[in-house]
Amino acid sequence: MCAVIDSGINGINSLPEALFRSAERHAASPAQWYREQGVYLPVTYAQMASQIRHIASGLLRDGIKPGDRIALLMENRPEWALIDYAILSVGAVTVPLYCSYRPTDISYVLNDSAAVAVLTSGNKLLRHLLQATAQCKHIKHIYSIEDAAEYEQVKTLLSLQAGDIETEQLAHTLADISHDTLASIVYTSGTTANPKGVMLSHGNFLTNLESVPAVIDLTTGEQGDRLLSFLPLAHALERTGGHFLTYSFGLSVAFAERPDTVAKNMSEACPTIMISVPRMLEVVRSRILSQVNQQSAFKQMLFQRFFALAQKKWAKKEALGWMTSLQLRLLDKLVGEKIRLRFGGRVRVFICGGAPLSLEVAEFFEALQLPILEGYGLTESAPLLAVNPMSDRRLGTVGVAGKGVELKIADDGEILARGANIMSGYWHNKKATAESLQDGWLHTGDIGKLCPDGYLSITDRKKDLIVNSGGENIAPQRIEGVLIAHEMIDQIVVFGDQRPYLVALLVANEDACTAWAKQQGLPESDWQQLCESDVLKKHLQNAITAQLKVLNPFEQVRRIHVLQQAFSIENDTLTPTMKIKRRKIYKLHADSIAALYR
Repeated sequence: MCAVIDSGINGINSLPEALFRSAERHAASPAQWYREQGVYLPVTYAQMASQIRHIASGLLRDGIKPGDRIALLMENRPEWALIDYAILSVGAVTVPLYCSYRPTDISYVLNDSAAVAVLTSGNKLLRHLLQATAQCKHIKHIYSIEDAAEYEQVKTLLSLQAGDIETEQLAHTLADISHDTLASIVYTSGTTANPKGVMLSHGNFLTNLESVPAVIDLTTGEQGDRLLSFLPLAHALERTGGHFLTYSFGLSVAFAERPDTVAKNMSEACPTIMISVPRMLEVVRSRILSQVNQQSAFKQMLFQRFFALAQKKWAKKEALGWMTSLQLRLLDKLVGEKIRLRFGGRVRVFICGGAPLSLEVAEFFEALQLPILEGYGLTESAPLLAVNPMSDRRLGTVGVAGKGVELKIADDGEILARGANIMSGYWHNKKATAESLQDGWLHTGDIGKLCPDGYLSITDRKKDLIVNSGGENIAPQRIEGVLIAHEMIDQIVVFGDQRPYLVALLVANEDACTAWAKQQGLPESDWQQLCESDVLKKHLQNAITAQLKVLNPFEQVRRIHVLQQAFSIENDTLTPTMKIKRRKIYKLHADSIAALYR
């Protein structure tokens, strides 16, 4: 049995209050699903609420006070949610850490936030954490989900959960939390400087959730809406959409084992809603088409006919005659239903954000009757700014402004936003705050257009920050700074916005490369021939791979194109102050860059 959710979360003062209200209303309903021996088993709302209160009581006994920063470093798993809500329940501040962080990244965030405690899952993450906390003087407590008896300074999560619930103290603490209470400091990707800590209150997140009833109808109960969580919970989209939304509205969430098991876990967990990024949808589409191409000529013909009709009706909303409609229904039985079963058979919507989604991919999933609600936002807006409502999806746009959000386009085309969901500022960074928040408006750094009916389209990026098709924010200057130190590289410009991986245009150092070519017995006398040679390109690619191995996987440059002519003021690729004109270079070499993705 399932029921449609109520109109919203009006009157709720904090995120834990919203969850505990759900626990009262849906005590016996599943809140979480965890995988054990190939089967997903439920955790009820009553059980989840009890565990949160036990962990919160343990934090209080260990001296955690309202306003203390507590970091969270672990993979997507049920405990992530329990710990996050426990931290918030005692009035403390959650500082999420990505599992891909290196020890130096971890120590920077812990020191900058002055975190007093950190919780992790164990194993490799624990080793990285201990390496990082050696440089962190504020850390008083380190907790691990898994047993870590070999580390004297590490306590277990079980030790936090032991003992009675501090019922009265927890009640007083919860009563003191308001919309303005700081809930989380979420660190953005650093560009040329260090990452910035975005300060988000309980009210910022709750404002986002107030938009939900107008966007999509959700149902609770045993057969109600279920999400499958696989994006990092440190990611603002996953945390708000697949975490706070789920538990505030009485839905349930299943946890994927790992990112590479999502396809298998979908068929096991049978979710109805998936929060995704464009890259995941691009990969799924490519795999489906690849498998179709391996089928017999007859089956390929069936798919092509099905897809042509389905795209016409469901993606482009064109009317079909009764005979053609009948044909489509038959083909959908033969083709469409089988594809949808791979997603568990119950998926009714993908919520997609983090990077722009191509119209081609959106139409593909619409044709399969797996609609996509594309939205737009920033960490600084917790993160929702705009989203397509289920009842009126406009492919190619990111939808309309969320409830209580105002959008406008500045004279230079930049998207500006204000509302109760906008951050209060960057942690201990008044300069960056003043640059981003001006006269109450958040300057997004994105260029866009607003239609008269309020639908927003993103057309460009004002900043150089790259957002790949997986939604990762990448600072090209950081990568270029590492590579330019190599003796054989004079200049390099990295690209990859809305793409699955990074590529680069490279100007090699003629002297160093010619000397190397002599040693290799290559025809170094012809610079053009040397620049075009696969041997030099391979050598430079290997050098780049070696230089970047200290960075994250998504910061690796996978392919390069070697240029013969340097960037200069004279050819209008450098500014008078010797800065790269990135867009100009992209325009000049668009064909070469496109070839690197073929």
